[in-house]
Amino acid sequence: MATEIKRCGEVLQRHRCKRVCHKYGNEDQCRFLFPHEIVEESYYDADSKSVVLQCRDATVNYFNPHILVFCRHNHDLKCILSGRAAKAAMFYITDYITKSDLKTHEML
Repeated sequence: MATEIKRCGEVLQRHRCKRVCHKYGNEDQCRFLFPHEIVEESYYDADSKSVVLQCRDATVNYFNPHILVFCRHNHDLKCILSGRAAKAAMFYITDYITKSDLKTHEML
């Protein structure tokens, strides 16, 4: 299983910046926030009221090894409880599903 996780992780989960990472005039930084900050161990941050996930490789999406191996698709796990992260996720999912020319946050 470990070999399969590594193989799928390299092919499916490793981020390589492309033009889409820098659209909307964001030339200096990847809009998907890569590279991630290296975090040795997951923890709860009381100041931001968020769970910070362990990250050993700054260019790999957060993933579940079972989903990765058995479904064989890229995915990105995030702990979204409430607040700004939940609102941002709601906008992203809505925009992604509808693929509208007008973005949800522009309608508000």
